[in-house]
Amino acid sequence: MRRRFNLSVGSRKLLAGLACCASWLGLAAAPALAQEASGFPQRTITLIVNGGAGSLPDIFARPLAEQLQQSLGQTVVVDNRPGAGGMVALQQLKGSDGSGHTLAIVTNAHAVWSPYIFPKLTYDPAVDLKPVSPIAVLPMALVVNPKVQAKNLKELFALAKAQPGVLNYASSGNGSPPHVLFEVLLSQAGKPDIVHIPFKTGPDALMSTVAGDTQIYFAGSALVEPMLKDGRLRALAVSPAVQSEGFAQVPTLEQEGHAGFESAVWIGLVAHKDTPDAVVAVLNRAVTQALQAPAYLATMQANGSIPYPDSAAGFAQRIARERSEWAPQLERLGIRPN
Repeated sequence: MRRRFNLSVGSRKLLAGLACCASWLGLAAAPALAQEASGFPQRTITLIVNGGAGSLPDIFARPLAEQLQQSLGQTVVVDNRPGAGGMVALQQLKGSDGSGHTLAIVTNAHAVWSPYIFPKLTYDPAVDLKPVSPIAVLPMALVVNPKVQAKNLKELFALAKAQPGVLNYASSGNGSPPHVLFEVLLSQAGKPDIVHIPFKTGPDALMSTVAGDTQIYFAGSALVEPMLKDGRLRALAVSPAVQSEGFAQVPTLEQEGHAGFESAVWIGLVAHKDTPDAVVAVLNRAVTQALQAPAYLATMQANGSIPYPDSAAGFAQRIARERSEWAPQLERLGIRPN
């Protein structure tokens, strides 16, 4: 079992404080940053997103692109490349020139889990991705269509055990956080028979659950909160706790007897493996600067995410640590693409 990264209230305040005060990374104005990397950036920066418009990665990528554009003084365009468990997006990054002008938004699914899930992965996260900066820890909410006759997790799993193979759950693709984390949850619950239905994007999975074509979705809280407020979905659990109206009465997974999900999903920025360290330093400082910008902090507060600044080295260390911690669990679960 992997190490739990339990974010207490104090830890969340600490992370928020780091986002609001980035002097520890030696932030400088854009011209000074550029001088450190021989004038980088020299042209438009492309920010690749494994997800369609409106997906959870896209929600973070677009305001980040605006902030990076302001601090770096060059246009930053978002290029949505959903599909194939991130392989479409990261194959594009792998084929870039390594100058730092092509970047990608990733979650731990792409940087940690994918080698243990996809037998024919077209990129090696340990070789082809150069960590630049984490961005946020993402709360995840387990939601159901209101027609599902379950008011909590125990009732949901009892229903699944009484009717094997009848219930199904949506995900934003094979190997995605909703897929992997729900399989972990099923394992903890004694492996009730609930069928996985993968979609190409998070919004597709979300709409299927709202429509009742699928019954369950383990999604980023930012995606599902509007549907909780108007009754199109019902939340059974969330992790970590989200301080917003839509989740006011929703228990955490830990309170429901399922530990280990407190900071299980994070989102970050990576570059091509050959990107110079000086360019990575410029980008890391620019991301940290974005994380203290009032507009970006407002975006994070609105979706309940937790700002997560760190150095490139610190980010790389976490990725390496999680690879070793997740490997035995994923091998034991034997998750494979449908």
